[in-house]
Amino acid sequence: MVDANYKFVAIDVGSYGREGDSGIFLKSTMGQQILNGVFKFPEDSALPGTDIIVPHVVLGDQAFRLHKHILRPFSQKSARGDNSKTVFNYRLSRARRVTENAFGLLSQIFRVYYQPINIAPTTVDDLIIVTCCLHNMLRDAYLENNGKAYYQFDQECSTQNNNMMSFSGEGGFINTEGVRVRDIFKDYFANIGAVPWQM
Repeated sequence: MVDANYKFVAIDVGSYGREGDSGIFLKSTMGQQILNGVFKFPEDSALPGTDIIVPHVVLGDQAFRLHKHILRPFSQKSARGDNSKTVFNYRLSRARRVTENAFGLLSQIFRVYYQPINIAPTTVDDLIIVTCCLHNMLRDAYLENNGKAYYQFDQECSTQNNNMMSFSGEGGFINTEGVRVRDIFKDYFANIGAVPWQM
């Protein structure tokens, strides 16, 4: 789990990459706690500029199950012809990029991730934990020196408007509370939470 400053908030180490993000998440202690409703999320809070109260959420891809605290995209079929669902999928995808960018920053500093790591698996687990901690310390120093996470959107710069990605397949597990929370975010992104670059 990564915050908006590209810092690792929680990591699960020791699973095989071939298992996939959702499978690893479901087997993790944090994933089990979230699905069982015992994870200690912060109190629900209002979306910016509104009095609409929503729970804090984890962002997943289409392989994750929809849950009150786990957002996943609408299926491509469901989003076709519904601009608000397409915008939600785009905004979710864009937010998920923060995690991908954090791993990119981590691997740029710790080049050991560019090749197969030829050490004992338990040592690899320690290596991952240590590099994530060092990454967070470096991010703190960067934030302290620069006052911003990495890039701040400049309203005067031209932006792409044709970079929405398609998502496929709804499938998986869906619950009504998760659908309700996702719809609240969808409506927010299509209305008061809209930004110029999402179209």
